[in-house]
Amino acid sequence: PVISSNSFGGAPPPFLQRRRRRRKGMYHSVPNMSSSSSNNSSSSNKVAAAWEDLSLEMQTKVYISSLLHDMSHDNLQEFLGKLNASSKSYTEEPGRSSRINRRTKIDPLWIQIKLEAQHTLEPEPEAGPQLYQYILSQPSLIDAIATIISNEISTELMPATALRCLFLDMLREEDDYSIHFDVLAAVHRGNKHDKTKALSAVLFNQGLHAMVCYRVGHRLWQANRTGLAYYMQSTVSSKYSADIHPAAKLGAGIYLNCGCGVVIGETAVVGDNTSILQGVTLGGTGKEAGDRHPKVGKHVILYDSVSVLGNIQIGDGAIVNAKSIVTKPVPPMAIVSGIPAKIESERSFPEEEEGHSSDVLDDNDRNEDDTIITSGSVDGKKKTKEIEKVEQLIMRLSREQWKNSVAR
Repeated sequence: PVISSNSFGGAPPPFLQRRRRRRKGMYHSVPNMSSSSSNNSSSSNKVAAAWEDLSLEMQTKVYISSLLHDMSHDNLQEFLGKLNASSKSYTEEPGRSSRINRRTKIDPLWIQIKLEAQHTLEPEPEAGPQLYQYILSQPSLIDAIATIISNEISTELMPATALRCLFLDMLREEDDYSIHFDVLAAVHRGNKHDKTKALSAVLFNQGLHAMVCYRVGHRLWQANRTGLAYYMQSTVSSKYSADIHPAAKLGAGIYLNCGCGVVIGETAVVGDNTSILQGVTLGGTGKEAGDRHPKVGKHVILYDSVSVLGNIQIGDGAIVNAKSIVTKPVPPMAIVSGIPAKIESERSFPEEEEGHSSDVLDDNDRNEDDTIITSGSVDGKKKTKEIEKVEQLIMRLSREQWKNSVAR
């Protein structure tokens, strides 16, 4: 029978309205963040647009812990001394592996994570054993992450000690840098209201843990240890709801939200600084063999429940809105949505403030007295000269640390 609005004496019933919206392709898409919206959703759209713009520059954003603003003068001086001492005390030890030597170098992010762990002990002394085992007793960020994850995914077949040794042995220099950027991605694109954001990401972010496990599995796959690589994939899939084939190629700074499952196929490629939210599938159509999975560029955002199917290109900086199904190539900087996905608009790079192109400064960004030029505030608080000095040192050390990763 034909159902019309007249049969109900006016407006059609809700189920008929939903059916009509589905036919128009509106039910499975979200509003375009760059277009004008109603007054009720304007604030949320501004937040989402800012988050999208931030994804274009996150690869070079330095982490500055908000705890620095709550520290006393003496504590700031002590923290500054740790940064200076770490940068001067490192020496190569000929009898040690190059990977071990490399992981003991100065890492401002790791020093701030340990600071946040010490801060957490004050209100939560019961967390002392966990924080000491996983954070405070570890010599580097990579050692800490390997210890945390190995205890999470250990089984009778693979105990935690064996997994930790496997992690540290298989990860290479480029993996260390990739994991560093993965942590930054989880920090900057995760919980905005946590004072210990970096510590929480390292301890509890399941997407970050899944990415580290993938990087180990990928090295195992490259070493022709496919059985162990498949075991790692299966264990991670059951623990973190992220099924990532060890042969896939994923870049650095990946933000993975795998709360409701993420699937990435064997021949998929994902560029640096890409955001993959829950329910995303990078799969095949079932009609192809060989190279049959998507190739996702850099700075791409794949929102919730997106499916990208087939050997197609997703251009750099593109955004695929929630619940879209993509079966055709997407040009760079395009915003697509719908079933099948269609281009709605294009995004552009955010306008940079005059004199500040990124958080990683060049030699031109220094005064005559060799101090770095900075301005503005963090978390809305006025920066004192002491905090500025600490931030300047963190930015300089981070810049030096990332030189090799840029060359990579």
